[in-house]
Amino acid sequence: MIQTWLGRSWNEVQPEIENLGKPYAFQITHPHGRMESWGNCRVVRIREVADRVDFILAHENFSQRQSLTP
Repeated sequence: MIQTWLGRSWNEVQPEIENLGKPYAFQITHPHGRMESWGNCRVVRIREVADRVDFILAHENFSQRQSLTP
């Protein structure tokens, strides 16, 4: 069941996890450099430990950050 969560929207996965009653933690990744991220978060990595499930999330959209010039 856990592998079916890969690539899915976090808004869809989170209620399913809460129904299981198993503790979980998540971390949202950000791109390196001058990039901005936005949009929904998707599950990109899952690690199941005996007492909890850890999720790594990433935003759907990325773009190069525009510098502000006066």
